[in-house]
Amino acid sequence: MTAGRVFAADFKTDYQVEYDLSEFKEKLTSKVKFNIKITNLKGDVYVNKFAISFPKSFTTSNLQSSDDHGLIAPKIITDESNTKVEMEFSNPNVGRDTVNNFYLNFDQSNLFQINGKVWEVVLPVIENKEGGSYKVIVSLPQDGDKKISIAKPRPNIISGNQIIWDNPTEKTIYAVFGETQIYKAELIYHLKNTEVFPVITEVAFPPDSLYQKIFIQSISPEPSNVYQDSDGNYLGKYFLKPLESKTITFRSYIQVFSTSRDEVKDVIEQIVQTQKNYLLSSQKYWMINNLKKIDGLTNAKDIYNFTVNSLKYNYQKINSNNSRLGADGVLSRPDQAVCLEFTDLFVGASREKGIMAREIEGYGFSFDPRLQPLSLVSDVLHAWPEYYNEKAGLWVPVDPTWENTSGIDYFSSFDLNHIVFAIHGKKSDYPLPVGMYKVGGSKDISIKATLDDPIEKKSISVKGFSLPLRITDRKNYSGKFIIKNNSNIYLWKIPVDIKGKNLKINKEKTKILSLAPYEEKTVEFNYAVDKKNKNNEAQVLILVFDKEIDSRKLIIIPQLYEIGIKVGTGTFIGIAFFLIIKKLRK
Repeated sequence: MTAGRVFAADFKTDYQVEYDLSEFKEKLTSKVKFNIKITNLKGDVYVNKFAISFPKSFTTSNLQSSDDHGLIAPKIITDESNTKVEMEFSNPNVGRDTVNNFYLNFDQSNLFQINGKVWEVVLPVIENKEGGSYKVIVSLPQDGDKKISIAKPRPNIISGNQIIWDNPTEKTIYAVFGETQIYKAELIYHLKNTEVFPVITEVAFPPDSLYQKIFIQSISPEPSNVYQDSDGNYLGKYFLKPLESKTITFRSYIQVFSTSRDEVKDVIEQIVQTQKNYLLSSQKYWMINNLKKIDGLTNAKDIYNFTVNSLKYNYQKINSNNSRLGADGVLSRPDQAVCLEFTDLFVGASREKGIMAREIEGYGFSFDPRLQPLSLVSDVLHAWPEYYNEKAGLWVPVDPTWENTSGIDYFSSFDLNHIVFAIHGKKSDYPLPVGMYKVGGSKDISIKATLDDPIEKKSISVKGFSLPLRITDRKNYSGKFIIKNNSNIYLWKIPVDIKGKNLKINKEKTKILSLAPYEEKTVEFNYAVDKKNKNNEAQVLILVFDKEIDSRKLIIIPQLYEIGIKVGTGTFIGIAFFLIIKKLRK
């Protein structure tokens, strides 16, 4: 959005732009008011005409303009990209320090977007402010429950239903209203065994993360086994006969959060300690041979700015054979970058500087492909990096690609439009995300924002309980069982209590950090008969989340009795053997 230029030394222009929102039938309309104050700085010069331009995509109606003396008729000029509104003062004030005001009012129906459970907006900012002030005021509906959750830049004031920005320096203001977003996903994986012998292959389903929660509706056909790898990917295994093809359909809700999930945060902190070595190592696409190019970069913000400013997004590359250049390659060809190269450069430079970083491949929900392009494959995939903030104990997602193309700050805060499909920390190119298991030009990804509230279905079972039926009162024993998550959600920090009646358990309490849906983990423990016990029966009880899930009864045999049985049995066998030999000799 631009204003008609005047000489800054002659005038000062102050702007106050107000957006008053109203909601009707799932649509948002904003009453927009531009209050433009022009102060004459010289006595012999004055402004009699003023123009302001809007993108042609703005859907405006009921446009009205006025000055201090009443209504004036605006002149509207439209070209290929902009709509220009020219206003002429009816009787301008003349003289040094005199003030003339323009008032421009209109309704706009497509500025604020309703997307599922959130409202989203990109507000243009006047580029030619001529040294004056610039204030933006957004007024939310009085009877609404929406609160601002993400703002770039941060507002100066939030008071009641009003959000105020004073003198923003960015070209745009990006804001999200609503703490969380829900998406409904249907993802398709095409598997084919081209070998003449059977194989086991695996696919990556969307995982839980610090900012994401999945609610599975169905996986068809079900995998033979699921597990989480060291990066936290959610992998399912499938058996394929020779030359067999299979189509896997994954249906779920995916909830994305504007802040980190408390139940996940401390688990991630523990896991990162085991990942440090490989999160700082170079990989195929994360190598930088000429380290002089990243001299002077000391922290994640430096590296992010370097990435945003050094590369140029290549829109033509989306529709061509998109060969991945990697960090080193794109430094030599900075005009050949798409999201993978922006990500590779950030990850590679971060690791060289001792900052743990990784790549995320997933889905970017974009309203404008020019501002927020999607360029991994034709099925609307996107890539972005995360770096680990050791002080905060958090993985921090950033998007240098979208800042490069939109000018919106994707470092200090993120959004609710990024959905994780695969995490690349240990390897730069594995596992493959959905969208890479394609057949021809198949459409394999369907994701839509929804107003639905997904339902949690929690269920845990125990199987493979390995215990003898009889034990003695003098031996130590080992036991094990398998915990399975039958829920449609991840379970985090799962407390498992093993209690014994007339038994001493050496590991009564254990905690499983996480279980993905349908994932299994084995729990082992040691036990012995309590020395104070005088009973001939014992019991092992398994409690998960303080609820009894399974139990087993054991018979206690005194060791002397067992010895007696063994001696008696041995004697009986010996006598029987003696009688048989004796009979044979006769």
